[in-house]
Amino acid sequence: MPTEKIRHIALVGHMGSGKSTIGSLLGNLMNCDHTDLDVVIANQAGRSIGVIFAEKGEKFFRDLEAQALDSKLSTQEPLVISTGGGIVERSSNRILLKEKSFVVWLRADINILVKRVNRRTSRPLLKEKDPLEVLTKLDRERGNLYEEIADLTIDTNNMKATNVSEVLFDSLKSRLGVENE
Repeated sequence: MPTEKIRHIALVGHMGSGKSTIGSLLGNLMNCDHTDLDVVIANQAGRSIGVIFAEKGEKFFRDLEAQALDSKLSTQEPLVISTGGGIVERSSNRILLKEKSFVVWLRADINILVKRVNRRTSRPLLKEKDPLEVLTKLDRERGNLYEEIADLTIDTNNMKATNVSEVLFDSLKSRLGVENE
């Protein structure tokens, strides 16, 4: 594969796969900005993702998410972008991600994801629901979509975020000519 310069790295995967943490670490390694779409949306809306879901519903949130994705992928400065787990549900988002970024799927086994998401109680899709049941259902719905758009897949099972970000950075250097300046 010939090396090419890329503008953006987009991290996709289920909740609990490490997108936000790994994105921040990768941005530091690459000497470029990291943006977390959930943070962008919450800041623009002036309320948390959970409140947006509760007040306006998931469709409204997904509309905000699509707008934030388009905005960030349109910037000239290279970004590491941590997406929300459901970003792949809209075909227009998948097309944008494929056209304007190098997509990395952070994959993990469902049982590992359940352990990780149980550490946080702020996830709207898990509110008063069984995480194993929800994540199993989401994996059936989204797993093939992540695979469809991924330029690179990294298994995050039993790996610390720092190790994943280093492995990812090394892979990007060799595949895409990314340099740590």
